[in-house]
Amino acid sequence: MFLSLAAGTGCASTYYDPYYYDDAYYDPYYGAYDATWSYGWVDPVYGYWYYSIGVQPKVTADPNAAAAQLAANASSAFTPAGCASATSSGATVNYTFNNCTGLIALKQVSGNVALVLSDNQGQLAISANSTDLSINGEPYNLSMQIAGAPPTGDQRKMTITSTSFSPNRLDSRSSESTVTWVTGSGCFTVDSQGTSTRDGRSATSTVSGYQRCDNQCPSAGSVKVETPEGTFSSSFDGSNTLRVTAPNDDVRTYPLDC
Repeated sequence: MFLSLAAGTGCASTYYDPYYYDDAYYDPYYGAYDATWSYGWVDPVYGYWYYSIGVQPKVTADPNAAAAQLAANASSAFTPAGCASATSSGATVNYTFNNCTGLIALKQVSGNVALVLSDNQGQLAISANSTDLSINGEPYNLSMQIAGAPPTGDQRKMTITSTSFSPNRLDSRSSESTVTWVTGSGCFTVDSQGTSTRDGRSATSTVSGYQRCDNQCPSAGSVKVETPEGTFSSSFDGSNTLRVTAPNDDVRTYPLDC
C-alpha cells in the first residue's frame, strides 16, 4: 500500500517501538480513506435529503432514490472507465471494483463494498462494509457508519464511526471523526480521535485539522499519538514526506503516497 520507512534521523539512543512511529503515519491514511469514501458517497446525493441550499430539511428523505443515484454515478466516479460497477436494490448499493482510482486518497481499489442508506430523523445515514477489498495493493477491512447534518450554506458536515484498517498493519482500529467540506470542492478537513492495537500494544491517535484535496498531498493538520512510551507527533505541510517525532525528539521520515 505505502512505501517502507524512508529514513531515520536524530542521534538519540533511546529505543522506541516502531509501531508507535508507524501509527502517526498510518492513522491519518486510514482517516483519509474514511473521509474520501464519505465525501464520494454523500456529496452527490445531498439533494435527496435537502431542498436547495439554505432552507429547511425535507420532511421525508428518500434513501432508495439516493441509492439508485449512487449506483448510476459509479462508472463515472472511478477510473479507468469500466473498472467500477454498482447496482442498487432499495436502499442498498453493491459496488465491485477492479483496480480503480477514485477521489483524493483512493488508489488501486479492488474488491466489493456494500452500502445501506437510511433516513435518521431527516438526516442521511450510511453503513458501509467490504468483502475482499484492497487499497493501494494491501488488504483493507472497510467498516464504518456515516451520519449527516443539515447543510449550512454550501458547507457539508458528516460524522464517521469507523473500525476500518489494513490487517497487514494493525490488529484493530476504531475512530470517531468529523469531516467537513464545501460542496463539489474535491477537498475536505478531518478531525478525529481513535485507538489501534498491534501485537498487544495500543496507541491513541488525535488528528487535528487534516486538510486534503484531490491529486494533492495533505496541506495542513497535525497528529499526536499517545503511547506508554510517550507522545509521538507529526504535521502536514503539502510536501510528500512526513516527519514523525518521538518523545526524545528522535525523527523518522516517511514518504507520503499522494
